[in-house]
Amino acid sequence: MPDLAIRPLTSTDIPRLSSIDAEFESDRFLDVEKTANGLLISWRLIERPLDPPFRSTDYGTSPQDCRDLTARLHEGDGLYLVAEDAGKLVALFDMERERWRNTAKLWNIGIDRSYRRTGLGRELMNRAIAWARDEGLRGIVLETQTNNMPACRFYQAMGFHLCGLDDHFYSNDDIGVKEVAIFWWYEL
Repeated sequence: MPDLAIRPLTSTDIPRLSSIDAEFESDRFLDVEKTANGLLISWRLIERPLDPPFRSTDYGTSPQDCRDLTARLHEGDGLYLVAEDAGKLVALFDMERERWRNTAKLWNIGIDRSYRRTGLGRELMNRAIAWARDEGLRGIVLETQTNNMPACRFYQAMGFHLCGLDDHFYSNDDIGVKEVAIFWWYEL
């Protein structure tokens, strides 16, 4: 891992988050096959090639994203970190406690493209797991999309397990556009 400073996120960092290039590209996806007969419903996920590859274009921090993050940071009941290299923000980690179900919800893990595959994501996730364990939480939950295979592989490598999907999370045609929300769980 590069020699980076990982530190708590501050409110003055939030306007600077747009400098993190957290976009991704994927040439594979998890195809969701759904069969339904009344209440008898099943889903099957099959990894398939994606042609053309999916390229994200909306992983910046919108004004609403910044307001939501500011509110979570102000609440102060979570783990909010940034990684910095020579004054440039290169990663954001944004996870809050959900008291009602004694879990942690990971909202954002954004690693600048030029800092991926360096161990930074693993370091941030290991800190999150340690924090959640120290807080006595029962697990960590997160959501990603079926066309983000790099993230899916990372979560699986970190010990997360698929625990659900929502085939109407992003639109009324998530299966058709090959972007279905899947949920991952790390049990503590």
